[in-house]
Amino acid sequence: MKFEATLRAAKPDDIPGIIRLYAQTVLTVCRAEYATEQLHVWARLGRDPLRWEQRISNQFFLVAESGRSLVGFGSLSRDNYLDVFYVSKDHQRKGIANLLFSALLEKAMLAGIPMMTADVSKTAKPFFEKKGFRVVEAQENLIEEVVIVNFRMEKVLQG
Repeated sequence: MKFEATLRAAKPDDIPGIIRLYAQTVLTVCRAEYATEQLHVWARLGRDPLRWEQRISNQFFLVAESGRSLVGFGSLSRDNYLDVFYVSKDHQRKGIANLLFSALLEKAMLAGIPMMTADVSKTAKPFFEKKGFRVVEAQENLIEEVVIVNFRMEKVLQG
């Protein structure tokens, strides 16, 4: 049986679900690559509803739903920066990331900007490499005196 999910534009009413999904995903899906302290610092970054509201207002921000459940989300800024990209811990490897990525890529290509960029976790790096991104540099982010490594990646867009 194929898993079904649909995409739609995010709205402010989605913010509580986005905050929950973000924290749950960081704390569970990423635990093989990051220490507990790193995960907790990272998860706290998603608690501010105002930041999510600004993203929803200023970016191409999609949510993926299955039935009435939020199962993923992703956003793209006007300069083709893939800002956030998360799939629920309970819905990994069901095609949701591919669905979200395809829609964001299509939007990026329509913008006419030749490059798409993202700051990607160790966990997400293999997915983005399969989508044609290459690592520009490893980054050490100091947050609350804890270093969290991620990767600046980019993808050349072919029109």
